[in-house]
Amino acid sequence: MHRLDHIVLGASSLDEGTKFLEKLLDLELSDIGYHKNMGTHNRVVKISKHIYLELIAIDPNSKKLKHKRWFNLDNPMLQKKLSKSPQIIGFVIENQNQQILKYYDPFFKVSRANYFWDFAMPNLKNNLISNDLLEKGIMPSLINWKSKKPISNMKDNKLELEKIEIEFTKNQVHHKNFIISLGEIEKLSFLINFEEKSIESSVFPRLKITIKDNLKKRYISL
Repeated sequence: MHRLDHIVLGASSLDEGTKFLEKLLDLELSDIGYHKNMGTHNRVVKISKHIYLELIAIDPNSKKLKHKRWFNLDNPMLQKKLSKSPQIIGFVIENQNQQILKYYDPFFKVSRANYFWDFAMPNLKNNLISNDLLEKGIMPSLINWKSKKPISNMKDNKLELEKIEIEFTKNQVHHKNFIISLGEIEKLSFLINFEEKSIESSVFPRLKITIKDNLKKRYISL
């Protein structure tokens, strides 16, 4: 089984995302972290014993990059959606199956403060992968930690990730089968929406998560 490392919540700006997420969770997020070689900054919050939620946005003060940012953040269509509201744009797993590496670009090194890791993104030019899976964050990214994990220093907020869910239409079962072929992923489940005619079809497939707040006895959906 692939171990789930973290889930990514995109925002049009870190300030807007912070206001949204702190109000939703009713708690304070971490200090700001910076990814200089990816031109992004983030805040994080623990949502399980070994899983965290990452709020991420383009750093307006970053230098011009020669490569694309991760999680499709350079995509104008995604930025248009994020300008309306933050949304789940991806998830990251610790890979346990070397055979799936054919779907990914080579690992590259990333650092933030005292944390170091290798990271691999789905190959955007790989014709074996549907654009729907790539552009909507349905295809997981891969991580190999080279230092201690940041979650070891995160406050226990009594939050617990119940599930991460990918919602497809009945005409997108082949996408579901492709994700299944990557191997079992911790906490991941699938939902087929048979009422998609009442919802704009372009939203599918989509990622959703459910978090249990054990302190306030409630469930939070994103």
